[in-house]
Amino acid sequence: MAASYFDTDEFYNASREANYVKVADIARNIAWTTDTQWGELQITINLSKPEKDPRAIAAAAKKKADDPYIDPATGRTRPCPLCVCDADLECGYARKIPIGGETWGMWYSPYAYYNEHCIAMSWEHRPMHIDRAAFTCLLDFVDLFPSYFIGSNADLPIVGGSILSHDHFQGGRHTFPMEVAPVVETFDMPAFPSVEAGIVKWPLSVVRLRSLDREQLVDAAAHVLAVWTTYNDDAVGIVSGFADGETVASDGRIDKIHNTITPIVRRKGEVYEMDLALRCNITSDEHPLGVFHPHEELHHVKKENIGLIEVMGLAILPPRLRQVMEERGMSRDDVGQVFAQVLEHAGVFKWDDEGREAFRRFVARL
Repeated sequence: MAASYFDTDEFYNASREANYVKVADIARNIAWTTDTQWGELQITINLSKPEKDPRAIAAAAKKKADDPYIDPATGRTRPCPLCVCDADLECGYARKIPIGGETWGMWYSPYAYYNEHCIAMSWEHRPMHIDRAAFTCLLDFVDLFPSYFIGSNADLPIVGGSILSHDHFQGGRHTFPMEVAPVVETFDMPAFPSVEAGIVKWPLSVVRLRSLDREQLVDAAAHVLAVWTTYNDDAVGIVSGFADGETVASDGRIDKIHNTITPIVRRKGEVYEMDLALRCNITSDEHPLGVFHPHEELHHVKKENIGLIEVMGLAILPPRLRQVMEERGMSRDDVGQVFAQVLEHAGVFKWDDEGREAFRRFVARL
């Protein structure tokens, strides 16, 4: 495997020593694992950051650049918390990296959720977008840093768990439960003969693509996204916002789109591996925060959007959970089992006979 673009050990250690990575605050978090039917899920109670409200995440996506964010650490004004500037480079908090034919910034998360939790952000302040260009950027990143995984939150409210107003990814050196989850069914994508494709045994609905040919992998991922974006299946409640046969290009209204993808990329030696978690952000009278979102009966444990990190099987739970556990007499195993249910709620194709058949109907379109 090729060497990294720069020495990540040196960069990470420098960020810790400068207290940009808040080692003492991170040490306060509580962590354990729970064995479930989906494997060993990783559970954390995050005591270093407050819980986010799903509606606040959606509102922040519409935040204008003339309503700036003031960095509490430096006092500098930015369009948003993820905007990077030359002063960050001078302080050593960030470094420039070339991905997607552009300059991006990279730094380590001050409140890391896992080992060497890094963030890559576009130098330009622009909204999140999942498309062919994003897949190319993800693959460029693992070419620069082959020992790191990289992934992106989805680009729509409810299923996008992060700052939707700024294009960015999250990566690092960590093995998540989803990575070791097995492929239980393979299928052919005739237009992409160099790509292996399969369905992952995971509570969310995940297509795994593997190939030595990165360009064909990008083509295959873009095809999955294009089909999924306009895919409908009334039998299992999937409503894309588009009529059958209608394409995104012919419509052009982003507020109509309900289907998108949470992508994750890693290198396995010379093989590129890409997991595509299918997401749908529709709501209903019964589930106003999202049909494929933790339902109300689970909100005592998890109410926030299910973003990239949780998609992969690492729960980021709020500080209030300590009191909830005490009041309800919940053990750590109880919490882990509820988190498994949370992920099941986020899956568009459920892991039952009806859901499995619905998943097969989708992959038959690929």
